[in-house]
Amino acid sequence: MPTPTTDRRSPITAFGPADIHHLFIGIDIPDPITFVVSPDYLDRPNLYPRQATLLKAFFLREDLFTPYDYEVLEEWDQAYFTGLRAKERAQAETDEHGEPLDTVKVDVSGSPRLLERMRAAKALGYQWFREILLVMGRRAGKGHISALAMAYVLWTYMAKGDPQEHYGVDRDKKLACLIFAGKREQAKANLWRDLVNVITGAPCFAPYIANSLGEKLSVYAPHDFVRMDEMAQRGITTALDMATFEILPKESTLMAGRGPASFIMGFDEMAHVVASGANRSAEEVYTASTPSLDQFKKDGFLIEPSSPWQMTGQFYDNYTRAVELNPDGTPAYPAMMMIQLASWDIYLDWQIAHELPLLPADFQGDNGEYTNGGHPGFKKLKGAIQEYDDQMRKLEQAEPDTFRVERRSQWATVMDAYLDVLKVERVFGPWYGRPDRFGPALITPTTQGILSYTYKGHADPSSVNCRFGIACAHIEYDDGGRPHVVFDKIHHFDPADFPEHTIDYDQVDDWIWDEILVPFQPEEFTFDQYNSVSSIQKLTKKVARARLPKTTTVFERTANATWNWKVAEAFKSAINMELVHAPEYEQAELELKFLQKGNGNKVDHPTIGPVQTKDIADAMMITTYALIGSWIEGYKEMLGGGPAAALQGGLHGHSMRAANPTATDRNSQETINALRSFSRTRMGRDRLDNPSRGRVGRRR
Repeated sequence: MPTPTTDRRSPITAFGPADIHHLFIGIDIPDPITFVVSPDYLDRPNLYPRQATLLKAFFLREDLFTPYDYEVLEEWDQAYFTGLRAKERAQAETDEHGEPLDTVKVDVSGSPRLLERMRAAKALGYQWFREILLVMGRRAGKGHISALAMAYVLWTYMAKGDPQEHYGVDRDKKLACLIFAGKREQAKANLWRDLVNVITGAPCFAPYIANSLGEKLSVYAPHDFVRMDEMAQRGITTALDMATFEILPKESTLMAGRGPASFIMGFDEMAHVVASGANRSAEEVYTASTPSLDQFKKDGFLIEPSSPWQMTGQFYDNYTRAVELNPDGTPAYPAMMMIQLASWDIYLDWQIAHELPLLPADFQGDNGEYTNGGHPGFKKLKGAIQEYDDQMRKLEQAEPDTFRVERRSQWATVMDAYLDVLKVERVFGPWYGRPDRFGPALITPTTQGILSYTYKGHADPSSVNCRFGIACAHIEYDDGGRPHVVFDKIHHFDPADFPEHTIDYDQVDDWIWDEILVPFQPEEFTFDQYNSVSSIQKLTKKVARARLPKTTTVFERTANATWNWKVAEAFKSAINMELVHAPEYEQAELELKFLQKGNGNKVDHPTIGPVQTKDIADAMMITTYALIGSWIEGYKEMLGGGPAAALQGGLHGHSMRAANPTATDRNSQETINALRSFSRTRMGRDRLDNPSRGRVGRRR
């Protein structure tokens, strides 16, 4: 390793011709373990045994495995398939009525066929897994192990001498390592900072660091010194950063990953990156950014350290691909690796670390470092960063759902969900009992209303920097006379789609007029009281001037906590009775799934996680209440007691059968008959024919 002869901040004078020649051809690439622990390279000797196993697996180095490493891989493999089989058995079990016991929770951890996957990737010509998913709990050190891996990949690129020439990239093109997170500040504080700390603290990188700034770290490739020396000999000076490599934190926008030739990408907490304001979802950013890796073919490197969350989105899609197996049991995507570990799993065996070999006894080193023996070993560790101890047990007992996701690293739909996830999914699925006269079972958006139908709609405006949700629906009756809400339009406006990420309310008003008020002529169209006066006045004047066949009343819907709770409970009852149907709309489905029951009688969106809005959900709930809320309340009054009480669980978050598993089939049928007959009673008709009864709000 050359040593600067003068001040390394002046790279032209810091190295003599011999040093420059050595820099160009003299970078050695050790094995990844030596690179991490050696004082000549990263000088990070405090590895935990299973961290070392992971690093060996990342870089397909089975030749570095000790008997301990083989045991760990076998343990991870067995843990994954044991958990998977247990989960499959649990999902196959049903209650006495044949309903799946979807409340059974089984942990799935480890990694499937990891050793076989390593061998397959190596046989295909990879020197490391192209894409690595670290599905790990909080404080599991996933950012640190990711930083060590990215530093090693960077070192191998530097060892090319002139990486642009090697990969056929324009000689003046910078090579970028991009670290994505939901917000740039998050990227800077976490994964990017982990990588910057590893590089700036490493002896091996010291001569090559060009600039270490608050939002950028640039690193020279050896050939950069040759270029700068040639420029200096021609009398050219420049203030430009001539370093080949840039390590940049990026927020999750569509343009963030476009342009640079990226050789490394890190997605910090990918499961929690969703579309919000100017930021885009992980799926959009991943799709827009990953093509920039193409020039580097099998040498491109993606790493995605994240705790899990919902079973949707890009991170979960990547997870399913990473564990997918062919019919013969071989990995379907051998260049992908996934490891799923609880917060404390990576630190197991720390007590005996100093007794375990770090490298095989016969390993002589990639560069002959250990020809005469003298292998490095694990240090005697002082403890584990995370342990499943009494404190952890108490935390799990107090908050089991949160603990299962954040600590045990298990996938979840939503924490403390207010609505049943399966019921929400059925809202956006086919309505198989839909009478033929109304149309096919699959609900699709419509563009024109029918004069004989009664439509209602609601807009849920927020601040100009948040989403604006809109919904419009009508009633259809099933063969039993029950009213069903069928949504014709669900829509939202996102600040990210507007200049300066600020919603243009004039454009929204025009959309409501053109897409809802004119084609559907709803009986009423309401707005929340927040930031809506101008829109109400504008649309009311347009309705008055238009002289449409049906008059629409546009007014502000005022609300308080009591009314909001009534609306939410009515909507829950409606979807539990499968009386709400809508065309597929991903954002609406996600918001409904993520609604949480807060303190007291309050329903709100989560403040952390991938979904933190409920504007579209509010628009759907209020529209549903406007159409059949009075009917739902009347039916609840009619229940009182008697046989129909068996449905009470269905009205409060459970299926009819699950609410009272001891109820007889005869009682359940009586409940259904009572429900149907109620629709034919005078009270049932009044609840629909006079929807203004009990309405809270004031007209404009």
